[in-house]
Amino acid sequence: MLGHTMVAAGLALWLPALTAETLDRIAVTVGQEVITESRIVLDLRVAAFLDRKPVDLSVAARRQSAERLVDQLLILREALDSHVTLPSVEATAGLIAPYAAESDYHANLERYGISERDLGAHLLAGLRTLTFTDLRFRPDVQVSEQDLRSYYDKLPTSAAVPSPSFEDSRDQIEKLLVEQRVLDDLDKWLAMARSAAGVRYYDKAFQ
Repeated sequence: MLGHTMVAAGLALWLPALTAETLDRIAVTVGQEVITESRIVLDLRVAAFLDRKPVDLSVAARRQSAERLVDQLLILREALDSHVTLPSVEATAGLIAPYAAESDYHANLERYGISERDLGAHLLAGLRTLTFTDLRFRPDVQVSEQDLRSYYDKLPTSAAVPSPSFEDSRDQIEKLLVEQRVLDDLDKWLAMARSAAGVRYYDKAFQ
């Protein structure tokens, strides 16, 4: 079961780091918890590192990052409340390993202005989101034979390229439909969770 200590540590990542030198601007509040501008910038730097792209700090990118961070926080909360088992921080080493094996790993970390700890936290948050989604929503998804047949019948056809039979396509169609419905259920849950949590975005952080 997901321990209170692990979740508390996860939630602590969302609180602003206030020092004598820096007062970070609040970008989003989720109830009593805070997501700061620096947390959003860090998220975008790690995302750019993973994609091997320049860091995008545009308004649209910052807003998308903020929404993603809000969703991850809501998932951590729900995991604690519903006793859903999520990967612990011990999984971080395995997540980092493929990147750490690259010859330019440390140079790239420095180039993007992030630490190995930042990378691990980002990857762990993603893994927890996937795990929560699978455990919470996938068991309830059902796809009927009629659903599969209807999806198959709507597939585009081409006279030049013969289409595979329904039986040959069945497993792939079922997988696609299940994934689609799991994501739909996650989106519906997140919409309700955001509304209940009283999420507030501060416009000055997204100008």
